[in-house]
Amino acid sequence: MKKINFNSRSLFALPYVLYMIIFVVIPLFMLLFFAFFGDGGFSFAEVGAFFSDGSQWATVGRSLRIALVASLWCILIAYPLAYSIAKIKSKTIQYMVLMALVAPMWINGLLRTIALKDLTTMLDENTFLHLTTGETLLTLGLIIDYLPFMLMPIYLVITGISKSYLEVSADLGASPFITFLKVTLPLSMSGIISGFLMVFTPAVSTYYMSEYLGDQSTFMIGEQLNTMFTKDNKSGAAVIALVLLVLVGVSVFIANRISRIGNNKKGGIA
Repeated sequence: MKKINFNSRSLFALPYVLYMIIFVVIPLFMLLFFAFFGDGGFSFAEVGAFFSDGSQWATVGRSLRIALVASLWCILIAYPLAYSIAKIKSKTIQYMVLMALVAPMWINGLLRTIALKDLTTMLDENTFLHLTTGETLLTLGLIIDYLPFMLMPIYLVITGISKSYLEVSADLGASPFITFLKVTLPLSMSGIISGFLMVFTPAVSTYYMSEYLGDQSTFMIGEQLNTMFTKDNKSGAAVIALVLLVLVGVSVFIANRISRIGNNKKGGIA
């Protein structure tokens, strides 16, 4: 038998491997156990109950829709903002603007949500705005809370684009708008994909935001998961957690496919 040689690199990787085993592999097996092993042994009862319940499907669809809308709005807001910041000549001013936009993230998310709730309540009482609860307020809260997660990846990618690409495009007679469409936007697609995943993943499984900012019409899968834990239904909670895991995995797969298509097109740009 060959002896296993542990070099210095393997030793450095050991803490990461232990971390993954303790906090990823073991919890995953626990989810599978609770989902498929009830009091009577191995069973698909909880899985079947979830997929046969129309209200569960409605909750999943609602969660996907709200998270997708919030993510798309984050792209529409963050991209022009990141592009404008990247075009500022002074790096000091760039960092100051970014700091001002990212600094609220240092405040606890629950506190930010409660503050937004109180603000909208005050506006509802003193103005014509009516945003006390509902899908509009929930979507607004998701956008405000997760916008920096979209902003930073896009900003970093845009600032990393070589100016030579832009100069070549201009030398070939392309207008600034065409240069943006044909060069900047395709080359920054990886930042958009990364930002989308960083917003969509927590948004689709949010609990405290839908609890404080939403109502019965915005009941999301994160709240359903909390309900299962409150009722001490570990099997039902495990099934919902697995569904969330699958949703995140599918979204990552689709995003990677889109990113690969974008990378294949870069050859034509260069």
